[in-house]
Amino acid sequence: MLVGAGLAARLLVSATGAAETPRPAGEDYVFDFGTVERGTPVEHVFHLLNRGSAPVRVDHVKSSCGCTVAVVSERDILPGGEGRIAVTLDTTRLAGRTTKTVSVYTSDPDVPVRPLSLTGQVTADLIVAPSPLYLGHVRRGDSASHEVTITPGRQGATYAVERVEHTNSAIHARLEPRPDGPGQRVVVELDPAMPLGRFSETLTLHTTSPREPTIAVAVLGSVEGDLVVLPPQVTFGVTHGGAAERDLFLRNRGARPVAVTRVVVPDDVATCTVHALQEGLEYRLTVRLRDDLRPGRVEGAVEIYTDHPDEGHLVVPLYAIVRDGRRRG
Repeated sequence: MLVGAGLAARLLVSATGAAETPRPAGEDYVFDFGTVERGTPVEHVFHLLNRGSAPVRVDHVKSSCGCTVAVVSERDILPGGEGRIAVTLDTTRLAGRTTKTVSVYTSDPDVPVRPLSLTGQVTADLIVAPSPLYLGHVRRGDSASHEVTITPGRQGATYAVERVEHTNSAIHARLEPRPDGPGQRVVVELDPAMPLGRFSETLTLHTTSPREPTIAVAVLGSVEGDLVVLPPQVTFGVTHGGAAERDLFLRNRGARPVAVTRVVVPDDVATCTVHALQEGLEYRLTVRLRDDLRPGRVEGAVEIYTDHPDEGHLVVPLYAIVRDGRRRG
């Protein structure tokens, strides 16, 4: 039986693909890959040593944007044994000083989530920031304007963006000089008629750089209507066999009262009860995991049906990691 053994892990530096000799930065859980040209892949293997007296299990590893991760050893790390986590960082969309973190989820009750980071300098002809561009939650009918700045990445360089292309007619992009410094900016605006829901668009920047004639910038966001669900997803984290509860709040920002007509959750995973905090305006939905779930990952959705003429069906993702309650130690 696996119990929390205290994953007193030490990360040993071992990497390929960096332009300079790798060197630890600060804690052992951070690896500095030095300086690389944009587009150079950075590969690194973290070593986790189990200094406890019982096995520790690596449940899963969650990566941040730009990283791919693989567990290249046994998931059960025996006392005195070693687990290896291989991380590959794609620097194609990065520039300047950057840090990317992956999270290792284990059965260690003291440190159930272990962050591991890659950090370093990515050199490029042009630095585009932010990339991707997150517009966040935009109210339907409102106009939203944001900007992407473009600055020289090398001293004395004169590379520039010549034009910007995109395919979504509800997103407008305007290229102009920066008013507050060297370089350029792309002003991005949403059309008020943008449809509800999440959107993902790519701006293609055509440049004078021979190394990077085009640079892709993702534009992400969500257009919201009268109804808002908070939080936007139901996350239980790690649970130990017993039932767990989370609350969702449905809020109506429109002038017309709205009623919740039905809520659907995966019947074999959870139950849900609805309570009107203010009839027609705000509702609390309590989602409760069943207490007989098998250990493993749970992924599903909470579907909320209303009598709103345009927003009658809302979907909220649901996530959990279930462990055997006997493993609490």
